Amino acid sequence: MTGPQLDYAAVYRHFPVPVLLLTPELQIADANLAFLKATGRTREDLLGRILCDAFPDDPSDRSATGVRDVSASVRRVLATGEPDAREFQKYDVEVPGTPGVFARRYWSGVNAPIPGPDGSVVVIASCVEDVTDRMSRFMSALEADATYEAPGSLRRLR
Repeated sequence: MTGPQLDYAAVYRHFPVPVLLLTPELQIADANLAFLKATGRTREDLLGRILCDAFPDDPSDRSATGVRDVSASVRRVLATGEPDAREFQKYDVEVPGTPGVFARRYWSGVNAPIPGPDGSVVVIASCVEDVTDRMSRFMSALEADATYEAPGSLRRLR
């Protein structure tokens, strides 16, 4: 590359997609600004913590599988050395400053291996998108369609 040198750390920090860097042991190594904004956390809240401690499942939701699903995805990344996509996943997030209160969230993301000099995975980049609003709009549209297409109703072709 010619011209000014690119500051890759600044690119990572300001990248508009939330990214969390995890060690193979699921310890949080870093989080970019978009991730901090999406989760309402600070770097100090997260760095050095184990993922499931920083983002536990909602104990009042017996069907919560966020921690298990993300852990399984990271294990697949480590086993295969390949990225692992996670489609829409419910993973509620504890509201900052209000222990025990969780906000319903849906996420879509990819866990990708970042190799070290010897080729082994040293960090997993967890790139996520909060799709809660899109899911809500989609579910509302499905409900509206179901009402519109109720048995006995006539559907007009456009």
